[in-house]
Amino acid sequence: MITILYACGKDAKEIQFTEINTNTTQDISSIDIYNNQLIAVGGEVFQLGVVLSGKDLNWVTQDSFTNKRLFGLDCNDDHCAAVGHDGYYYTYTENDGWTFTRLSDWDFQRAVSITNNHTVSISGKSFGQGHIYHINPIHQIDTTLRVNAQMQDVASLDDNTFVAVGYGTVLRSNDGGYNWTHIDQEGDFYYSIDFVDDQHGIIVGLSGSILLTNDSGKNWKTIKKPSSLSSSRAQFLSVKYINATSIYIVGDEGLLWHSNDAGQTWISYKVNTDHNLNDLSELDGKLYIVGDDGYMALREL
Repeated sequence: MITILYACGKDAKEIQFTEINTNTTQDISSIDIYNNQLIAVGGEVFQLGVVLSGKDLNWVTQDSFTNKRLFGLDCNDDHCAAVGHDGYYYTYTENDGWTFTRLSDWDFQRAVSITNNHTVSISGKSFGQGHIYHINPIHQIDTTLRVNAQMQDVASLDDNTFVAVGYGTVLRSNDGGYNWTHIDQEGDFYYSIDFVDDQHGIIVGLSGSILLTNDSGKNWKTIKKPSSLSSSRAQFLSVKYINATSIYIVGDEGLLWHSNDAGQTWISYKVNTDHNLNDLSELDGKLYIVGDDGYMALREL
């Protein structure tokens, strides 16, 4: 059973972040780390895609190179990948910069996960339609799985194991993203997933559910049911591990939750902003949050 030490909404404890001037008013969708630097992507769906990069308070908005918003971003030691509307797919390395590919399926690409040998992206246009794609090394879709649910996020545990989540749906692959097995888990629009190692992971739902696994995503334990957040209209949008015990969730209207015991109990905070918070990342002992209207802020941990 979950313990919430501070209530949601107006009773949540306020927490102060230092806002960063990003020089953009576009929504920022996702943020990650590459080569000891933060990279963020976002934009406006049919008009503009933006990429930002930097460290601490020294951020530079790069010139937009796409007319479609970028939604998903994932980076490893080798490169980054970003996906967006109408099958837009980008990869980035320090030497080559950003490389564009238009995927053969022009669906609404929402998230991407990369490992040393595999790339998996997911898409969804409506609650009843989604896809999972395996993208080969020459940036072509070689395997497609149609799912009767909007897919929203995907994460890797190791080089071959992925878990994807969406509307009332959790799927798992142990062969690099070519084949998928449905996990019996319903009850929310599962919106974000993260793993801290090859065993332990967390899923959060749009309506406030929290699920934990300790067996590589084969089974999930419900820590919190989707109830209290939906009644207050606040929604979970992203979850990230800082380490094996520290986990943060961000969401609507400055919502921020923190667990310091691997997700068993949580404290509810209200960030000093009313922006929707879409994602978060940690670098050099600082927590960075990003959201709508170009919002970005940091706080020392």
